[in-house]
This record gives sequence, structure tokens and C-alpha cells, in this order.
Amino acid sequence: MSLILFCLVMLSVLFALVFGFWWDSSAPFKVHISILASALAVFLSAILIINIYPRIQRRALASEKHKKLDNAAWGQDISTKLSTPAAVIEGYNIKFANNAFLNELGLKGMREYITDMPLTNLVHPGSHQALNKIITQKSGHESSETTLLRMLYVDGTTIPVHVSFSPLGQDDQANQFLLQFSTTSTSEQAKSSSSQELTYHMLIDRIEQIIFQINVDQEIIFLNPSWERILDYSSSESLDKSLFSFIHPEDQPLAEARLKALTEGKRQQSQFELRLIAKNGHSHWFEMRASTTSKLKGERTSVMGTLADISRMKSATAGRKANARSATNMIMPNIPCMLYRCKNDRNWTFDFASEGCLEVTEYQVYEVTNSAQFNYMQLIYPDDQQRVWEHVQEQINKQQSFDLVYRIMTRSNRIKWVLQKGKGVFSGSGELLGLEGIIIDLTGQDHTVLKDGIALMCNEQKDRAE
Repeated sequence: MSLILFCLVMLSVLFALVFGFWWDSSAPFKVHISILASALAVFLSAILIINIYPRIQRRALASEKHKKLDNAAWGQDISTKLSTPAAVIEGYNIKFANNAFLNELGLKGMREYITDMPLTNLVHPGSHQALNKIITQKSGHESSETTLLRMLYVDGTTIPVHVSFSPLGQDDQANQFLLQFSTTSTSEQAKSSSSQELTYHMLIDRIEQIIFQINVDQEIIFLNPSWERILDYSSSESLDKSLFSFIHPEDQPLAEARLKALTEGKRQQSQFELRLIAKNGHSHWFEMRASTTSKLKGERTSVMGTLADISRMKSATAGRKANARSATNMIMPNIPCMLYRCKNDRNWTFDFASEGCLEVTEYQVYEVTNSAQFNYMQLIYPDDQQRVWEHVQEQINKQQSFDLVYRIMTRSNRIKWVLQKGKGVFSGSGELLGLEGIIIDLTGQDHTVLKDGIALMCNEQKDRAE
């Protein structure tokens, strides 16, 4: 516009100069009128151009803008009618997203929040380069090629999808696209045969183990029918609820630590035992084997795995332990004795002592086990110490058990006669690991029959030797 005005001004100046040179008072009146009419025409033309040009320019811009709006409106209308996830993209910004797009990413009812939002906010950073390559390529025709990207679900988990971009403009400079995507799982299901789908469904439905999946907030998003068969909770009562609401309170800290490490990508797999509470209030023991759905370290991800019911195995193990405790409790309280396990050092340092320790030695269990102050050899009567030590070492060297009777001095300096039976514990390579056995209190009992038995036993051994 400034160039046109400059040209008009220059023409006017030139006209004035020429008019000045040509002006002659003796010229006819018609000549004067013609010259004045020409000057007036030039002046009026300049005024018309100055007033009309901006209007023409605004109309051209409005037409171009209307064309762009038509493209966006057309894309919005098309995406609204599509049942697959679709959105209108201008540059890197989302201008419109249909309901399928919002539902697939967990953004239902949040259309106003994502309008004019950069598309990169919904794409995993690892896929930004691929997205940039698609958008920046100048293509004026629709392409059937798709690209694999990772979209972000509302909870931060990733969804692998196949994405296609269709230009909405007709020229090479158009920056409006119709984005469409489908999840890889949907694509794979479409390619799989009906027989394969039936096999997978039968396997998941009939397997005895519970198959589950939870999101990054530990909310249940998938359960197979075994959940209801074992715990009696229906899917509607369990889905979208925290898994911790079904875990026994005593096991929740362990489960929270393990599952949190998985959802935050700090670990890839985990295996541990926990109890789940059924609808009737009874608890069941399960072995959980869980793993992340992403192999990228440090990426927030959902967790999927199995829960194997091990309640029967736990009950059987607890029963065996109870029976073992019952047998021990039946015998030990009725006999003044103590079981022990000790090192073969000069002090015979105890690693373990049973509750009978108090009755035999008058020392508490915690006072004699793993204590640097307690020395069992000092409890043995001084005259018997050397004999006891030498006999035990002799039998250990032969890798045989030892039986001996000697005296000990209790905490109250009371002298007691005890019977010790034990043996050395050896590794597979023959290395001595320690001693274990039993110490029986013989004090306060009638040993007449015992003496007679020992005498008969000695006589028999003597006769055999002869």
C-alpha cells in the first residue's frame, strides 16, 4: 500500500511540473479545462485506491480464514461421527477430540481441558521425536501409513497405539490434521482368529489361579472368574477398588512396599505371600507373582500377575509345626532337662538353649545364649572340667556321640549331678560346625536302680572283652 501511495505522489509531482511548463495564458480555454480534468482524475483515483484497498485486503483475509474454519469444522464433524478415537489437530495443538478419544485415554468429560492443549502432553516423551516427524512432514494428500506411538493414560500409564494423520487442507502449507489411533491390543485382536480368542478366554476363565491387573493407584482394573470363585466377591464389587481393601491388615505394609516398587518402575517382578479376606470374613493365603506392563526402568506402569491359593499348604505346615511343638511340650516339662546347641570353643558358648535351662542351671535362656559373659565351662565342677573336656574332644575326633555324667554349680552355688548326651554337627566336607544335645538334671532322684543298671552294663561289657 505504501508503494502505491508513493507512486501516486510522484505522478502528481511530475504532473504539476509538466503542467507548469505547459501552462500558457494564451492557450484556448478547452486546453485549460482538459488539463484540470486530468489532474482531478489523478487525485480522485488516489483517494479511491486509498479507501478501497484495505477493504479488499480484509475480504481476502476473511475468505482465507473462512476456508481454514471450514476445514476445521469439516474435520470436527467427521471425527464426531467416527466410532474410533479421533481428534482435529492444528500444528501441535488439539482443537477437538471425539468421545472415543477421550474414553480411550480416561479423559471422559474433560474435553474443555484438552482443547488447545499441546498434543505432546498426551504422548510419552520417548515418542515425541516420531510425533514431530509426522507433523512436520509436508504432505498434501491423505496417507494410509500408520506410526506406532505411546500415548499417556490419565493415570500416567502408557498405551501403545497405531496413529495416522490425515491432512485437512488442500495445499502443501496446511497444518490441520485429522488424527486417528487404535490400541495395539485392539489391532492384535482384530487380526486374531475366533478360535484363538475362544482358547484365550477359556484359559483365563477356567484357570484356578486368580489373574489380576491393577493401575498405578493400586486399583483393580481386571479380574478373572477365579476371584469370585475363591473370595465370593463379584467383579462389580471389586473393580475400580483398591486391592488393599481386600488384603489382611497385617500383610498390607509388605504388599504396599512391593507393589509400589513395581508401579514406580523400580522393580520389574516380585513374588511374596499374603492373605486376602473373603466375603465371609475368612482369610486365604496366596502366593502373588506380579510384574510390570512396561520394560522401561523408572516408568510408571500398571501391574499384572497371578494369585495362587496356598491356604491348604499353609494349614498343613502349621499343623506339622503344632504337632512338633505338642510333642516337645509333652516331654520337656516333665523332665528336668535342657536342649542345647553350642560352639566347640573353650567356653562352649551356647547358640541355643531350651526353657529347661532355668531349672537345670538357674540361669535364664537369654543370659546363656550368645553371651560373652556366660561361660558354661565355669559352671562345671572344677574337678570334673578336664575330664569332661577331654572325653568330648576324643569322641568328636572319632565323629561319635558322647555320654558322660559330671557335676555343675548353679547360680546359687548348688552342686548338681547332670547327664549330658550329645554329638558333633559336621558339614558335608567333614568340618565341625558345633555341638548339640541334651543335659539332664540327676539331682534329687533315687539312683539305686540306675546304679544297678550301670553296674550290670559294665559287667556285660567286661565279660565280652574277656
